[in-house]
Amino acid sequence: MIKEIFTGNILTKLMALVMAVALWLYAINRHTGDLTEVVKLTVSVPEGIAILEQSAEEISAHLRGPQNVIDTLEDMIKDQKIQARYTVQESPNMIEDQIKQTIFITRENLDLPTAVKLVSVYPDKVDILLGKLQQKKLKVNLQKKGEPAIGYTIANEFIFPGEVEVTGPLNALKEASSINTVSVNIGGITTEQNRTFPWRIEIDQKVIIKRGDKNISVPIVCKEDVRVWLQMVEQQDTRLFEKIKIKIIEPAEYPYEIKLQDEFANVRVKGPKLLLDKFNTEDIVLYIDVTSLKPPGPYKQPVKCILPKNIELVDKLPEVHLDIRETLHSSEIK
Repeated sequence: MIKEIFTGNILTKLMALVMAVALWLYAINRHTGDLTEVVKLTVSVPEGIAILEQSAEEISAHLRGPQNVIDTLEDMIKDQKIQARYTVQESPNMIEDQIKQTIFITRENLDLPTAVKLVSVYPDKVDILLGKLQQKKLKVNLQKKGEPAIGYTIANEFIFPGEVEVTGPLNALKEASSINTVSVNIGGITTEQNRTFPWRIEIDQKVIIKRGDKNISVPIVCKEDVRVWLQMVEQQDTRLFEKIKIKIIEPAEYPYEIKLQDEFANVRVKGPKLLLDKFNTEDIVLYIDVTSLKPPGPYKQPVKCILPKNIELVDKLPEVHLDIRETLHSSEIK
């Protein structure tokens, strides 16, 4: 009787077992989720050490676990509440200048819930270059963006203090002699800004050094800022005006005839660009004054000029030959 219980209907019992296992696997798969996300890698270093190079700042992690946990985990990774972290143990005293180190990424580097499994990670190792920190004084360069308003230019720049103390990797600071301020927008400024200086400007927290044919940015720390003065002036320009008519200044009822060898002259002037852009030949008066001459006779006289305020001559004006003769009346002509 007992034997029949265990051996009877074997096929039916086997099918029931298969269905039970299949149902169990279905239930497991239905409530298990997979997730592949990019996770930020944060490397912490002791005081006195800096990271000079890091082969990867993000890793791709393939995770598996209960679906409800995976759904929550996805949102936490996107909000950067879950990151990959590694802490460097080396002491600054153990580093003479710089040292390379390889980080192997494991589950211990990820703050994952217990129910979540780390299936794979790429890259699974990250190379870092560590450098010992030192302090150094560097010259300050003003970093500008934009252009002054049309017609204006920067005549001089003044920065105080001219040098600041920075803390950075020993290897990088050996090669660095200067550091930039943060970028200052000078777009559209005019001489009105002369009254608003000094500007207080922060120092950019990096230095640029040469590595072969590449420029590499190395992070540094500078707790100082600087004050900046810019001397704004109107931009100067020159213009050449050709064939300006030379006028004659003579006494009233002057009984002489005056003949110029050259009736026209060229004039080169300089002044503020904004003013010269509106300047034309009518604003220039060229003349020769004959009131002090004792005619008749030939003379060689300098050309004189009248210009608007703030406009000056660039080149010396020429001397002109002129002939002064008595005017012949019609009754004298035979």
